[in-house]
Amino acid sequence: MVRALFFTCLTLMFQTGTRLLAQDPQFSQFYANPVNLNPTLVGIAGQSRVIAIHRQQGTRITGFRTSSFSMDSPLGQSSGWGVQAIHDSQMNGLINTISFHASLAHRMNISDNAQLGMGIRLGLYQKTLDWDKLIFEDQLDDRMGIVNQTNETFGRNRITNGDISVGMVYYSPDLFAGATISHVNRPLENFNTESDIRLPIRYTLHAGGFLRMGNYRRNEHVLSPNVIFERQGEFSYWHLGMYYGTEVWTAGAWYRWGDAVVMSLGVNISRFRLGYSYDMPVAAYKANSASAHELSVAWQFQLISNKKIKNRYKGKCPSFQRYLF
Repeated sequence: MVRALFFTCLTLMFQTGTRLLAQDPQFSQFYANPVNLNPTLVGIAGQSRVIAIHRQQGTRITGFRTSSFSMDSPLGQSSGWGVQAIHDSQMNGLINTISFHASLAHRMNISDNAQLGMGIRLGLYQKTLDWDKLIFEDQLDDRMGIVNQTNETFGRNRITNGDISVGMVYYSPDLFAGATISHVNRPLENFNTESDIRLPIRYTLHAGGFLRMGNYRRNEHVLSPNVIFERQGEFSYWHLGMYYGTEVWTAGAWYRWGDAVVMSLGVNISRFRLGYSYDMPVAAYKANSASAHELSVAWQFQLISNKKIKNRYKGKCPSFQRYLF
């Protein structure tokens, strides 16, 4: 009966126009997934890299699972390219989204130690809604539970749309900042053919810096305060974070304002980077405040031998590519 009431409430949320369908999946390891954070970050590491991330959040009934696979690489002396595929499952498969994106970025020197870049991300995504998992009020009997057939009219169960995002990044040895505007074209998400709901534009601002703490045991230790702001439709989040570590290991703590505390740990092993984070909710009354586990694996490599590259990438690898997860 609890399950029936849950899906009834969920149905009412759809009918009253709540934008549950129109919110992007979230990751807590922001800089371990740079292609997703800002299209301008593709190729910025100076070498090719492959990144896989899996996030699992929620309970048996309200489960959210998101997997991302991306690859990016330098292009010429000051540009980069990248591709990304994401599979996102909400409410244990009630809503599923598969997306594919390609990004292109260009960066230029604005001083001896600072660079400014711009990027664009173009993609295609398909979102499906399993109407059979929804339970409507007219299906419920006070004593017997779910016994009736619904008279509700179902809409389409699949929509496919194009997607456009743009970004900008500034970075120097000790400061960095960026902005991303996602879904500039505001795709129409009309599972109900009479609906005109569009995917809201998502605004992301991120900034941080580095405080050099000195060298210990031949490793430079750094402290990095960070802030990230996200807004999409009626949803907005402030993320306040701090990292401490070296190029070998990094520990981080974030506070998602009014929602969760995020703890993370990352290590570099040769050309591999491994990261783990745990979201601990602080607002249990919120639907999106369930605990979450997130695991990331990255492999950095040289796609083409330096001897065969005529216009080898000459951009500077920013500090956050070495320290932050």
